[in-house]
Amino acid sequence: MTNILMNKDGKYVKMDNIDFSSLPTDERIWIQLTNPNEIEVHRVVEELKIPEDFVRSALDDEEGPRLDEDDDTHYTLTVFDIPVIQRDADSDAPYTTIPLSIIQKGNLTVTVCLQENFKFHEIKQGTLRTNILLDSQKITYQFLLAFHSLYEVYLRAVDKSSTRLESKLMEARDADSSLRELMRLKNALIYFASSLRQNIIVAEKLMNQKGLTEDDVETLENIVVEIKQAFATCNLQRELMSETMGTYSNIISNQLAERMRLLTIVTIILAIPTLIAGIYGMNVHLPFDQLPGLNAFWIIIAATVAVCIATAIWMIPNRHFFNKPKKKPRSRHHKKKDN
Repeated sequence: MTNILMNKDGKYVKMDNIDFSSLPTDERIWIQLTNPNEIEVHRVVEELKIPEDFVRSALDDEEGPRLDEDDDTHYTLTVFDIPVIQRDADSDAPYTTIPLSIIQKGNLTVTVCLQENFKFHEIKQGTLRTNILLDSQKITYQFLLAFHSLYEVYLRAVDKSSTRLESKLMEARDADSSLRELMRLKNALIYFASSLRQNIIVAEKLMNQKGLTEDDVETLENIVVEIKQAFATCNLQRELMSETMGTYSNIISNQLAERMRLLTIVTIILAIPTLIAGIYGMNVHLPFDQLPGLNAFWIIIAATVAVCIATAIWMIPNRHFFNKPKKKPRSRHHKKKDN
């Protein structure tokens, strides 16, 4: 999809039925390409003489943030990653990042992105929370601010979701699905952290460009600070999530060890009557086998039960469960009277 917009009084208004060749050069023009097809890409490359690799840079999911400039056409390229929601329920993370390309020359700005986003609408309407003049150069700052504030929104959503899932884990409710969802959130934070780290480099390179005014430098410094804050928040949430999953794994390991200990005790206790029964099944003379009637049988059964009970009491470490410890008598302290 291709939208041609022109800046009027701080807002971008859509222009219909206009060719690229007839675009006004004295007005600030924004051409928005959203998931363009081959015809749209070819049209932009041929009519505006933009390098094809500049246009296709954002169409590759693996494209990393970078700055570039074409010496022949004098177009500049700024690529940085923006956060998006993954609608596919089978995806490995609820959020991911995709590249956004900003191609500039004079009053002309061309953006290429695979998805539409409501932040584009805020830029068009001039309703961003930070007031920056929408000239041909500073529109790049608009995109940087808009989409890095979106990182903060998604990070808060991740924090709320992780808090809810941690509560479910501690209450032992639906642990498997909670762990899977926590892993998806952690994957999203990994994507965010990787993209923010590279976006910081791009923003710092923008600060080193020539011809920047003091306002430009101040604005870029604020942008770098905001990106670094989002990066720090992302890393903190990753650490907290890792600690939560590690703590839950330790709890599960302890519970498993306790169950295995109990099963071992039961196995040993059950092995005692099996051993005694096996011995008395031999065709040899054994104790009590000369007693008349069923006396020998009941004596052996009683002895076996006694041995099993004694073994259980000895093997269970918390013996006070059977015999409560006696309370120690309180020691009496006599106060000495002053003479």
